[in-house]
Amino acid sequence: MSTSLAAFHRLGQASVVHSSRCRSATTAATAAARAVTAAVGKRTVAMASTSTNSTPGKPKLRGAVFDMDGTLTVPNLDFQEMYRRVGCLTKDILSEIDGWPEDRRKRANEVIYEMEQEACATMKAMPGAEPLGAFFDARGIPRGLVTRNVQTSVAHFHATAWPLPPFTPALARDFKPYKPAPDALLHICAKWGVHPSEVVMIGDSAKDDIVSGNRAGAITVLLDTEGKWTMGGAEVEGDDAARVAAGATDNGTVTAPKLEGEMIPTFIVSSLNEVAELLQRHYDLVAPEADAAPAQAEGAVAN
Repeated sequence: MSTSLAAFHRLGQASVVHSSRCRSATTAATAAARAVTAAVGKRTVAMASTSTNSTPGKPKLRGAVFDMDGTLTVPNLDFQEMYRRVGCLTKDILSEIDGWPEDRRKRANEVIYEMEQEACATMKAMPGAEPLGAFFDARGIPRGLVTRNVQTSVAHFHATAWPLPPFTPALARDFKPYKPAPDALLHICAKWGVHPSEVVMIGDSAKDDIVSGNRAGAITVLLDTEGKWTMGGAEVEGDDAARVAAGATDNGTVTAPKLEGEMIPTFIVSSLNEVAELLQRHYDLVAPEADAAPAQAEGAVAN
C-alpha cells in the first residue's frame, strides 16, 4: 500500500531522527558548521533566557532558505535535455564540467547558459510562492535563496516574477561548492547569525536541496508536486510499483524514487501552500531581531 501525503507528514519527526543519523559532510563543511555555531553561540545562550516571544515545547525557526528553479518558479528547464546536449555522464552536471578540459568546459557552459536564458522568457512564480514569502515577511523571518543557476537568472526572477522584496542573500553558482554541499546554506546562516538547526531549507530536489539542508543540520522540506517520491521501505503496489520501477527524474538524472539516507527530508509537501501551516504546527517562528533585542537590552543594563 502506498504512503499518503498525510503519512509523510506524520513521519516528519521520525525523519528528523533518521536524517540526523545519516548526515555527513566534508571536512570543510564541518569546519564551516562549527564556525557558524561559534558565531551564534553566545547570542543563543542570551536569547534562551530573555526571549518573550517563544512558545514552550516547540523548537524555534528563525530563517528560511529556498531553491529557485522548480521551487520558487514553475519548472521550465529541461534538465534531461541539458545533460544530453552537454554529454554529462554523472548525476552532478556542474561538478563534472568543472573537471573537463578548458575548451570542452567552455562549450558546455555556453550550452547551459543558453538554455537558462531561454527559460527566463517563460519564467513564472510557483503557485503559493508569493503567499509563503509574505508569511515569512510578516513574522520578520529572513528569506534566502540558493540556486545552481546563474545570477542573471536570479536577477530576472526578482525583476519579473517576484513582487515582494528580494531574497537575501541570494547565492547562485558563482558560490562554490554547489549544492548538495552545505556551504552556501551555512554561509547564509552565518550572515543571519542563526544556527542551521533553526533554518528551513525548501526545495524540489532530493539529491541537491534536501541533501544540502541535511548536511547543514537544517530543517528540510521537499516540494513534490508530482507525487513521485516514496519513503524508503514503504510498500508499493499497482501504479505506484510501476512508477518506482520507471524511476524518478531529479534535476536531469533518473534515480530510484525511494527517499533514503541523506535524501530523507523532515517533511514532504505537494504544494507550497502547505508549508506555512506545517511550520506553524511544528515550530515557533521567531524573528532573529525579536530575540536579539531583549539580549542587547540586558547587556546594556549589565554594562
